[in-house]
Formats: sequence, C-alpha cells, structure tokens
Amino acid sequence: MATIASLVLSTGITSAVLQVLVERIANFTQAKITQYAELQVEFLKLGETMTKAKALVDDVENKKCFPEACRILLEGIKTVVLDADDLLDEVDMDLERRNSTDFGENQVSQMFISSRKFSIHTDVSKIHKELSDLVDKLEGYCMINSSQMAAPIIPSSSLVDESSIISRGPDKKKIIEMVLSDQGEGGGNVSVIPIVGMGGIGKTALAQLVYNDPDVVKKIYFKIWVSVSFSYDVVKITKSIFNSVAEQESGLSENKGSFELSDLRKYFELSLNEIHIQLQKKLRGKKFLLVLDDMWNENPRDWDQLKLPFQVAAQGSKIVMTTRSEIASSILSGAPAYHLNTLSHKDCWTIIKQTAGLGDAHENELIGLKIAKKCKGLPLAAKVIGSVLRYKSGDRKWEALLKCELWESPEHGNLIYPALKLSYDNLSSYLRRCFTYCSIFPRDHEFEKDDLVQLWAAEGFIQAQGKQAIEDTGREYFGGLCSRSFFQVSDDNQPTYKMHDLFHDLARLVSTNVSFSMEDNVSNILPIPKHARYSSLLCQDIKPSTLEVFHRYEKLRTFLLLSEHASNLNQVPYDFFIKLGRLRVLNLSHSGISDLPDSVKNLIHLRYLNLSHTSIKRLPKSIANIYGLETLKLKNCCELLQLPDNLKNLIKLRHLVFDGYRLISSMPIDVGKLTSLETLPAFIVGKHKGYQIGELKNMRFLRGSICIANLENVANSVEGEAAMLHEKQYLEKLELEWNEMGSQTVQQEVLTSLRPHVGLRELRVTGYCGLIFPNWIADSSFSKLERIDLDKCHFCTFLPSLGQLLALKYLLIQDMHALENVDHLLCGSAGTFPSLETLTFRDMPNLKTWSGINENDMPHLRVLSIDSCPELVTLPLIHCLRSLEMLEINRCPELLSLPREGLPHSLTCLIISESDILKERCEVQVSSLINRKSSVHRALTTVAAIP
Repeated sequence: MATIASLVLSTGITSAVLQVLVERIANFTQAKITQYAELQVEFLKLGETMTKAKALVDDVENKKCFPEACRILLEGIKTVVLDADDLLDEVDMDLERRNSTDFGENQVSQMFISSRKFSIHTDVSKIHKELSDLVDKLEGYCMINSSQMAAPIIPSSSLVDESSIISRGPDKKKIIEMVLSDQGEGGGNVSVIPIVGMGGIGKTALAQLVYNDPDVVKKIYFKIWVSVSFSYDVVKITKSIFNSVAEQESGLSENKGSFELSDLRKYFELSLNEIHIQLQKKLRGKKFLLVLDDMWNENPRDWDQLKLPFQVAAQGSKIVMTTRSEIASSILSGAPAYHLNTLSHKDCWTIIKQTAGLGDAHENELIGLKIAKKCKGLPLAAKVIGSVLRYKSGDRKWEALLKCELWESPEHGNLIYPALKLSYDNLSSYLRRCFTYCSIFPRDHEFEKDDLVQLWAAEGFIQAQGKQAIEDTGREYFGGLCSRSFFQVSDDNQPTYKMHDLFHDLARLVSTNVSFSMEDNVSNILPIPKHARYSSLLCQDIKPSTLEVFHRYEKLRTFLLLSEHASNLNQVPYDFFIKLGRLRVLNLSHSGISDLPDSVKNLIHLRYLNLSHTSIKRLPKSIANIYGLETLKLKNCCELLQLPDNLKNLIKLRHLVFDGYRLISSMPIDVGKLTSLETLPAFIVGKHKGYQIGELKNMRFLRGSICIANLENVANSVEGEAAMLHEKQYLEKLELEWNEMGSQTVQQEVLTSLRPHVGLRELRVTGYCGLIFPNWIADSSFSKLERIDLDKCHFCTFLPSLGQLLALKYLLIQDMHALENVDHLLCGSAGTFPSLETLTFRDMPNLKTWSGINENDMPHLRVLSIDSCPELVTLPLIHCLRSLEMLEINRCPELLSLPREGLPHSLTCLIISESDILKERCEVQVSSLINRKSSVHRALTTVAAIP
C-alpha cells in the first residue's frame, strides 16, 4: 500500500524539469554560445549529466516506494536542476537584452561572454559538481535496490454486495436500459457504453450492479468481465475474453463470466490471430455483454485491434467501459459518455454509518453530516472514513476528525489518495507539472482556461510543438486534464473551472516541497520549504509588511495575490523585487497600488505581470527592460491614462490586455515592433508616423478580438490597406470604430480597405459616416461570420445584402438615422439568412417600411425585436418565419397593426410596449383567436401588453 510519504515523493516533477532543461541546454549551446567553445563544453557536460539524472529519477519514481535517503537525494536533484534552469534563463535573457541594441548577434555574444566569462563558468561548474555528486549517490542507491518493485494493483471482480452501494438506483436503471437496447452504435451490432468519472466515485460498483442484474443475466448470452487497469495488453485481454466465453459455453465456470487477466491456463500458447478466429466463431450470432473495467489506454490502434472479433455478434451486444479518461471514452465510443456524478452529503453519511456499523439514528448525526461533507461526494472517501470511525468513539475523537484534513491523517490519506494518484501517475510528465502548479490556488478557486495557460507558459511548463502557438499547446494540456476529471466546469454560463477538493488536496500533497499558499498569514504547509518556487497569498488584511514574509524564499518563481479585497495594500516595498529576483509570474491584481517601485527592473526572469483591478496610474519606464515579458495584464485600471512609450522594447510580449482604451489617448510609439502579440484588445489610431494603423501590419499572430478605434485618423485607403487585416487569420472578432465625422468618401474608401480575413466570426461597425457599405461586408466567402452589429452609421441609406452570409446567427441594426426603408435587398435572393436566430432593429428614427421577406427566408429565426422605430408603419410577412418564438415591438407608435396574414404557428411570446394603437388592437385580436382556439395561437403562452 502506498503511503502519504511516497505520494509526496513520486511526483514526476523532477523528471519533467530535467526533460525540459536538457532540451533548453542543447538549443542554447547550438544557437547562442557557439563562439565560446570552453563554456559550450561546460554546458554540454551539464546536459549529459542531466540526461543520466533523468533516467535514474524515472527509474526510482516508477518504483513508488522510497526510504528517507532516496527522498533527500531526489529533493536535492530537483533543487539543483531548478537552480540550473534559473542560471540558464538569466544568461539567455542577458543575451536577449544585448541583442536589442544595434550590435550584430555575434558581436553581442562576444561582448557578453567577455564581460561575464568568469562568473558564468564558475556558476555552471558549481551546479555541475553538485548535480554529479547527487547523481552518483542515486546511482549507487539504484544498484543496491534494483530488485525493488512497486506494489501490484489488485484487479476488480464482477461480484458485488448490492446492499453496500447507496443511491445509484437511477444510474443503474439508465445503464441497464442502454445495455438491453437492441440499437447499435452507428448501425453496428456492438455498441460501447462508457461510464466516466474521477477515481473513487463508484464506476466499478455501478458496472457490477448492471452486470449482475437479473434482467441482464436473463437476456444476455455471454457475460464477460475484464479488469484492465494500467496493464493494457491486447493479447492478454483477448485471451481473457476467450477463456470466459469458452467456460460459459461449456458450463464449466461456477462464477459465470467472472475472469481475471492473470488466469490464462487454457489457450495460452495460441497466437492473437488464432484467438481472434476462435473467439469470432463463438461470438457469431450471440448477444454478449463485455465489461472493460478501469480502462486507461488512449491508443485508438489498440482498441481497433481488440474489437475485431466482436462485429459478428448479435445485434444489441454491448461493451460497458469504466474509465477516468474522457479521451479513452471518445476513442472507444462515438456516443456521449455516461458521466457519473458525486453523491450528496447525506448519501455519504449513510455510507459512513453503514461502514462504521452505526445505527440509522446516531447520536452524533449533526457532526456526522459535517464529516460527510469532507468526502466531497466520493463513496470511496466515505467508506474509508466509516472504517476509521468503527474504532473511534466519543465526541472528542469525532470533533478531532472533523477539524483535520483527510491527508493529514495516515488512516485516511493512505487509503484515499493512492486511488486518486493513479490518475496522476498516468499523466505525462509535463501534465503533472501543470497540475501540481494549481496547488497554490485556494480550495474552490475558480479560474479561466486562458489565464491558467498563460501562467503555465510563463513558467515554461509548455513544450513547443513545431509551429503551433505555445498557448494552443497549453489549451491541449488543459483539455487533457479536464478529460481526466482533474478540472471540472464550475459554471455552465461562464467558462470557469475549479478542482475537486480531493484532487486539490492531492495537488498539495505532490507539490509539498515546491509550493505553498498562505491564507490569512498561515501557510497550508509547515514548515515552508526554503527552496519553494511557487506561492500564493490570500489575505483580507494585506500590508506592505505582509509581503516581507516572502523575502526569505528567494528562489520563488511565482507570487500570486489572490485576494479580491486587498485594496489596503497601497504600495510594494522596494526590496520585494530585490529579494525575489527570480520571479517569473507576478500577480498584484485587486490591490490598492498606484505605482510600482523602479526596482521592478530587477525581475529579469519575469514573463507574466498582472496589475488588473488596481489604482495604477503609470508603469515605470524600466518595465520595458524586462525583455522576457510575455503577458502584461491591465484590465480595469481606471486611472491608467497611458502605456509606457518604450513598450516597443518588449519584443517577446504576446498578451497585452487592457480594457480602458477609451481613457488611453494613444498607443505607444512604434508598437508595431511587437510582432509576437497575440492579444491586443484595442488599437487607437493616430495621425503621425509610429502611431498610424499601419503599425498593425506585421502583427500576424493577433487572435481573439480587437477594436480599432479613431478610424477618422486614417487618411486614405492606402493607409487602411497597410494594416493588412486580411492576413490576420486568427482574429475572431473585429470592431471598427469611428469617433468623429469626416469625409464620407474617405470613410467609404477606408472601410473598403479594411476587409478582414474570411475566418472572422464577429464584426461590429460603429460611427461610420459613409453612404454605403463595401461589398465585402456581405461576401459569402465569410463562411464563419456569426454576428454583425451595425451601429451609429447615421448616413447609410441602404443595408448590405447580408442574407448571403450562411453562418450569420445574430444581426443588430442600430441608430441608423438615414435609413428609411428595408426591402428585399437585405435578404437578396430567395432562401436567405439560413442560420439567422436573432434579428434586432433599434433606435431607427426614420425607418418607415420593412418588406421583402419571402416564404423560405430566415428559417431558423427565433427572436425578432423592433425597438424605438417611431416612424415605422409596415412590417413584412411575419407568418413566413416558421421558427419564430418571440416577437417584441417597443416604442413604435405609428405601427397600427400586424400583417393581416397573421403570426407564425411557432410563436410563444408576444410583447408590445409603448405602441398604444397596436397594443389595443392586438389585445382584442389575440383574445379572439385564443377563444376560438386558433391553431395560429395555440402555442402562444406569453402575451404582454406593457403600458
């Protein structure tokens, strides 16, 4: 049985760091210091020793069982390797800084090496010696303990005690219905039912209930149970299936269908091909149920090979698979997985009482329910706590159990966390690093995907994959952790996530020696490791002196201020950035700081700086000397009126996030030099060189959304074309904004020149003074364009033929003073607006008529809103809108009636407000229709006439 101590040690973090650093050293020696052979050799020797260290570390960690001496050696190696990473980063950043001057690259390298020759050589030699000594000792340990192996995983059985399984009746019923259905996946004879959930949630127990159900036993010819686990071996699994089928066919098996991988007495000598042929013969025309319990394999080729003999079985044959991995589920089945939810606190308390042998109405019912909350819905945790309580009596012991964390008690932790850690052990080394980093978040902390990915990127956790953007690779990492239940969606309405409490505890366990979080001046681990690298602070009363506590941890790479109520922290001590010079991630958001001390220039390793929701008024000029900065966040900084003029020096900046662009009068000069930018929410166009729209030309990697404001400063189409928006293939949302009137002809030319890439999804045009829109805005080649907002285009007399945009779902026409008529030109040819779901006309003071809708137009329109159109007198044939569910007419006093053809059958909500004559007539008309039970209004459930 694994212990808490071994969980803390076998983390894979050291291996992951070594893997990344070996690659960094190889690239560094080949590309950066080729002119200095002696130093190059020293770094290459360090890389070789690290390669050897990685092999040894992998060997030790795979055994999962460690004496204290080994723990000390591994911790020592991790510390030295991280120190080496910091040294390499410092050298690399210094070279980057010198390369930003006018000297040539070779000249810079020679200058740099000459100035730092002795110190670098000494530092590398020192680290190499420390690492070599530790590796030699670890190698000696491995030779002595070469026969030591990890404890085997006990396979599951199909047998079950149904009385011990609580509150899974509805789940059992749904799975049995799927098992007994004759419908096959994709029309085939055999379909897969994946049961997905985190470790300890009860997937195996549910499969056992289904497997032993009398109806299943009666209607299924063959039942086979295979416990798969980590050791996925196609040959062994196939032989297990064959043996089980053969025994059932011959009637020799007492436990019908129950069989384990190790039992290969018969047919052991047959090849996979022979077993496949024999199994196919026995399954032909027979209905079977195969349970693959605890499936981890995510290789589609292995599954393709395993399933070959199954297709000849009878219609309705089923494979039930239990897995923690959404990826494994999707490989085996095209159908949606059955996600098993956690139990209620009350159900966990029932399991605790049952396991502990307590009565139904126990005297400690209230405290017991509080203890049950610690289980966080996991039956495994409830059973472990119940087994411990069986031998504990008395209020004091129950109170003590309530106050302690599960992982602090060996009785609990040694049983619960090894089960969860199987999921962790199955991760790649780089995913382990990403997961353990999240230990610095407090419990129930909600985070957004892109925010976390940027933190991982800043820490160097994401490995480059060819030409793929680092953040795209990071999003794949994030998806991998989500698919394995490490992260859960926190709010379906917002893209936020959080960790299950027990996974959060596991993250803290495996990162004990590198991470800590401090809440209200108390750390989650004591004592705090001197060489800790990642930290967070969550405190309601933060003062400058609070930050001084962190000075003793000089090797910190991450400092996150996570309190949203830290406004009393109004300054950062000057020494804070001197002491913590190795920081790569710094988050001071939601604090009350108004500026940063100039000592911030000491943070030469810094990649990520978040000053959002602060009172920051200016950024020090020295911030532009942090050449490795990749992310700068300044959201909701309402007092920030300008960005640093020398921001152009941050050539590695990928994310510049700010939303107060209406307060910022202009962009920094020559911002176009930031060619690595991916996030730029706004660009304020200036008139003079260095501030013009052409600065966007080389920003080829921009993605997400951008608002280009003050377009009245673009003098002609030549300047507009210089932005090369048509090459910004990763942009999804584009806002084009004019804030002053100008020449109508010039603005028409400029808008024509600003044609975006055809992959755009959202377009907003605001304040445009031209008479007509350019042809590109209605070009059908914009096949992904889902939303268009045309706002304050006061002089436009015609709308573009937007009906040809196949993907358009949302259309807003707003505040267009010159528009008097909307006719068939909006739709264009018949059968237009095939995807439109919401259409809004708002604040149209001179719009009089709307016509031109035919039978097959807007087939999916659900919501139609006409608001503040005081001159509107006619509407088109609304009854043609066969999917319309909601019609809202507001402040249209001249609209006297609805079209005489009536309303569509699909309408469920009609709202009329501040349109008196129409309101009165509709009240009578609708009442009459409803009284006659008109089919047109049978579905109308909401009729609101608002005065």
